[in-house]
Amino acid sequence: MFLSTGRLHTLLFPSLTWRMDSPHVYLTFDDGPHPSATPAVLDVLESHAVPATFFLSGCNIKGNESIVRQTAEAGHTLGIHAWSHTRMLVVSKRRTSDEIRETSRLAADCTGVTPVWFRPPFGFFSWNTIAAAREAGCRIAMWSVMPGDFKPWSDTQIIDRTMHGLAPGAIIVLHDNPLTAGRIAPLLDAMLRKIKGAGHTFAPLP
Repeated sequence: MFLSTGRLHTLLFPSLTWRMDSPHVYLTFDDGPHPSATPAVLDVLESHAVPATFFLSGCNIKGNESIVRQTAEAGHTLGIHAWSHTRMLVVSKRRTSDEIRETSRLAADCTGVTPVWFRPPFGFFSWNTIAAAREAGCRIAMWSVMPGDFKPWSDTQIIDRTMHGLAPGAIIVLHDNPLTAGRIAPLLDAMLRKIKGAGHTFAPLP
Protein backbone atom coordinates (compact mmCIF):
# COMPACT_ATOMS: atom_id res chain seq x y z
CA MET A 1 0.00 0.00 0.00
CA PHE A 2 1.26 3.48 -0.87
CA LEU A 3 1.43 5.50 2.35
CA SER A 4 2.62 8.43 0.28
CA THR A 5 2.62 9.19 -3.43
CA GLY A 6 4.50 11.63 -5.56
CA ARG A 7 5.13 12.92 -9.03
CA LEU A 8 6.79 9.66 -10.14
CA HIS A 9 3.52 7.76 -9.69
CA THR A 10 1.59 10.25 -11.78
CA LEU A 11 4.22 10.13 -14.51
CA LEU A 12 4.33 6.32 -14.65
CA PHE A 13 0.55 5.86 -14.57
CA PRO A 14 -1.08 9.03 -15.91
CA SER A 15 -4.40 7.29 -16.62
CA LEU A 16 -4.96 6.83 -12.88
CA THR A 17 -6.31 9.69 -10.79
CA TRP A 18 -3.85 10.51 -8.00
CA ARG A 19 -5.17 14.00 -7.30
CA MET A 20 -7.76 16.31 -8.80
CA ASP A 21 -7.18 19.47 -10.77
CA SER A 22 -9.28 21.49 -8.36
CA PRO A 23 -9.09 24.02 -5.52
CA HIS A 24 -10.90 21.55 -3.24
CA VAL A 25 -9.68 18.53 -1.27
CA TYR A 26 -11.38 15.15 -1.65
CA LEU A 27 -12.17 12.99 1.35
CA THR A 28 -12.63 9.28 0.57
CA PHE A 29 -13.48 6.21 2.64
CA ASP A 30 -12.59 2.60 1.81
CA ASP A 31 -13.98 -0.80 2.84
CA GLY A 32 -17.57 -0.02 3.82
CA PRO A 33 -20.40 -0.20 4.28
CA HIS A 34 -19.87 -1.07 7.96
CA PRO A 35 -22.85 -1.22 10.35
CA SER A 36 -21.37 1.17 12.91
CA ALA A 37 -18.38 2.91 11.29
CA THR A 38 -20.22 4.16 8.20
CA PRO A 39 -23.18 5.74 10.04
CA ALA A 40 -20.72 7.37 12.47
CA VAL A 41 -18.79 8.85 9.53
CA LEU A 42 -22.01 10.05 7.90
CA ASP A 43 -23.04 11.82 11.12
CA VAL A 44 -19.73 13.67 11.37
CA LEU A 45 -19.79 14.63 7.69
CA GLU A 46 -23.33 15.95 8.05
CA SER A 47 -22.38 18.01 11.11
CA HIS A 48 -19.61 19.68 9.10
CA ALA A 49 -21.59 19.87 5.82
CA VAL A 50 -18.71 18.04 4.09
CA PRO A 51 -19.29 15.79 1.05
CA ALA A 52 -17.15 12.70 0.51
CA THR A 53 -16.70 9.60 -1.64
CA PHE A 54 -17.25 6.07 -0.34
CA PHE A 55 -15.56 3.11 -2.04
CA LEU A 56 -17.76 0.09 -1.33
CA SER A 57 -16.64 -3.51 -0.88
CA GLY A 58 -19.32 -5.63 -2.52
CA CYS A 59 -19.20 -8.36 0.11
CA ASN A 60 -20.22 -5.82 2.75
CA ILE A 61 -23.30 -4.49 0.97
CA LYS A 62 -25.68 -7.37 1.77
CA GLY A 63 -27.44 -6.55 5.02
CA ASN A 64 -26.25 -2.95 4.87
CA GLU A 65 -28.28 -1.80 1.87
CA SER A 66 -29.99 0.92 3.92
CA ILE A 67 -26.59 2.40 4.78
CA VAL A 68 -25.64 2.49 1.10
CA ARG A 69 -28.91 4.29 0.32
CA GLN A 70 -28.37 6.69 3.22
CA THR A 71 -24.88 7.48 1.93
CA ALA A 72 -26.12 8.27 -1.57
CA GLU A 73 -29.12 10.24 -0.32
CA ALA A 74 -26.80 12.42 1.76
CA GLY A 75 -25.15 13.56 -1.47
CA HIS A 76 -21.95 11.52 -1.26
CA THR A 77 -20.40 9.81 -4.28
CA LEU A 78 -20.26 6.01 -4.33
CA GLY A 79 -17.30 4.16 -5.79
CA ILE A 80 -16.24 0.52 -6.01
CA HIS A 81 -13.55 -1.14 -3.90
CA ALA A 82 -14.02 -4.53 -5.57
CA TRP A 83 -16.02 -7.37 -4.05
CA SER A 84 -13.41 -8.82 -1.71
CA HIS A 85 -10.40 -7.05 -0.24
CA THR A 86 -7.73 -9.18 -1.84
CA ARG A 87 -4.38 -8.62 -3.51
CA MET A 88 -5.23 -11.36 -6.01
CA LEU A 89 -6.92 -8.77 -8.23
CA VAL A 90 -3.53 -7.74 -9.58
CA VAL A 91 -3.11 -11.01 -11.47
CA SER A 92 -6.52 -11.59 -13.04
CA LYS A 93 -8.31 -9.26 -15.40
CA ARG A 94 -11.41 -11.47 -15.43
CA ARG A 95 -11.66 -11.60 -11.65
CA THR A 96 -11.20 -7.85 -11.37
CA SER A 97 -13.87 -7.26 -14.01
CA ASP A 98 -16.30 -9.65 -12.30
CA GLU A 99 -15.79 -8.03 -8.89
CA ILE A 100 -16.24 -4.52 -10.27
CA ARG A 101 -19.40 -5.42 -12.16
CA GLU A 102 -21.03 -7.34 -9.30
CA THR A 103 -20.32 -4.60 -6.76
CA SER A 104 -21.55 -2.00 -9.24
CA ARG A 105 -24.77 -3.96 -9.76
CA LEU A 106 -25.48 -4.14 -6.02
CA ALA A 107 -24.75 -0.44 -5.54
CA ALA A 108 -27.05 0.44 -8.43
CA ASP A 109 -29.78 -1.83 -7.04
CA CYS A 110 -29.61 0.13 -3.76
CA THR A 111 -29.44 3.62 -5.19
CA GLY A 112 -30.35 3.65 -8.86
CA VAL A 113 -26.90 5.09 -9.61
CA THR A 114 -24.06 3.14 -11.22
CA PRO A 115 -20.64 4.05 -9.73
CA VAL A 116 -17.99 5.33 -12.13
CA TRP A 117 -14.97 5.24 -9.80
CA PHE A 118 -12.92 2.19 -8.79
CA ARG A 119 -10.15 1.95 -6.21
CA PRO A 120 -8.21 -1.33 -6.14
CA PRO A 121 -7.83 -2.97 -2.71
CA PHE A 122 -4.56 -2.00 -0.98
CA GLY A 123 -3.91 0.28 -3.96
CA PHE A 124 -2.37 -2.72 -5.76
CA PHE A 125 -2.88 -2.75 -9.51
CA SER A 126 -1.49 -4.13 -12.74
CA TRP A 127 -2.18 -3.48 -16.40
CA ASN A 128 -4.94 -6.09 -16.06
CA THR A 129 -6.52 -3.98 -13.32
CA ILE A 130 -6.40 -0.86 -15.45
CA ALA A 131 -7.87 -2.67 -18.48
CA ALA A 132 -10.67 -4.28 -16.44
CA ALA A 133 -11.68 -0.97 -14.89
CA ARG A 134 -11.68 0.77 -18.26
CA GLU A 135 -13.84 -1.95 -19.83
CA ALA A 136 -16.28 -1.67 -16.91
CA GLY A 137 -16.60 2.06 -17.54
CA CYS A 138 -14.73 3.08 -14.38
CA ARG A 139 -11.95 5.53 -13.67
CA ILE A 140 -9.34 4.41 -11.13
CA ALA A 141 -9.00 6.71 -8.14
CA MET A 142 -5.82 6.42 -6.13
CA TRP A 143 -4.75 9.04 -3.57
CA SER A 144 -2.20 11.63 -2.57
CA VAL A 145 -2.68 11.50 1.22
CA MET A 146 -2.86 8.30 3.31
CA PRO A 147 -3.23 9.41 6.97
CA GLY A 148 -2.97 5.85 8.36
CA ASP A 149 -6.14 5.74 10.43
CA PHE A 150 -5.76 1.94 10.52
CA LYS A 151 -2.36 2.25 12.23
CA PRO A 152 -1.83 2.25 16.03
CA TRP A 153 -0.90 5.93 15.94
CA SER A 154 -2.36 8.75 17.97
CA ASP A 155 -5.03 11.00 16.49
CA THR A 156 -2.51 13.84 16.60
CA GLN A 157 0.01 11.85 14.53
CA ILE A 158 -2.63 10.91 11.97
CA ILE A 159 -3.91 14.47 11.63
CA ASP A 160 -0.35 15.81 11.35
CA ARG A 161 0.34 13.34 8.52
CA THR A 162 -2.81 14.55 6.78
CA MET A 163 -1.93 18.20 7.06
CA HIS A 164 1.65 17.60 5.92
CA GLY A 165 0.47 16.15 2.59
CA LEU A 166 -2.48 18.46 2.05
CA ALA A 167 -2.77 20.70 -1.01
CA PRO A 168 -5.56 21.75 -3.38
CA GLY A 169 -6.76 18.72 -5.32
CA ALA A 170 -5.52 16.25 -2.70
CA ILE A 171 -7.34 12.92 -2.38
CA ILE A 172 -7.36 11.70 1.24
CA VAL A 173 -8.00 8.05 2.14
CA LEU A 174 -9.68 7.04 5.39
CA HIS A 175 -11.52 3.82 6.27
CA ASP A 176 -14.96 2.84 7.55
CA ASN A 177 -14.19 -0.71 8.62
CA PRO A 178 -13.80 -2.85 11.77
CA LEU A 179 -10.27 -1.55 12.41
CA THR A 180 -11.41 2.07 12.56
CA ALA A 181 -14.95 1.71 13.89
CA GLY A 182 -13.98 2.57 17.47
CA ARG A 183 -12.08 5.74 16.63
CA ILE A 184 -13.15 7.14 13.28
CA ALA A 185 -15.86 9.58 14.48
CA PRO A 186 -13.76 11.67 16.91
CA LEU A 187 -10.71 11.42 14.64
CA LEU A 188 -12.68 12.61 11.62
CA ASP A 189 -14.28 15.45 13.59
CA ALA A 190 -10.88 16.72 14.74
CA MET A 191 -9.39 16.28 11.28
CA LEU A 192 -12.16 18.24 9.57
CA ARG A 193 -11.80 21.08 12.05
CA LYS A 194 -8.08 21.23 11.33
CA ILE A 195 -8.47 21.08 7.54
CA LYS A 196 -11.22 23.70 7.52
CA GLY A 197 -9.15 25.87 9.83
CA ALA A 198 -6.39 25.84 7.22
CA GLY A 199 -8.82 27.30 4.69
CA HIS A 200 -9.51 24.21 2.59
CA THR A 201 -12.88 23.31 1.08
CA PHE A 202 -14.24 19.87 0.18
CA ALA A 203 -15.87 18.20 -2.80
CA PRO A 204 -16.86 14.61 -3.66
CA LEU A 205 -15.34 12.91 -6.66
CA PRO A 206 -17.61 13.79 -9.62
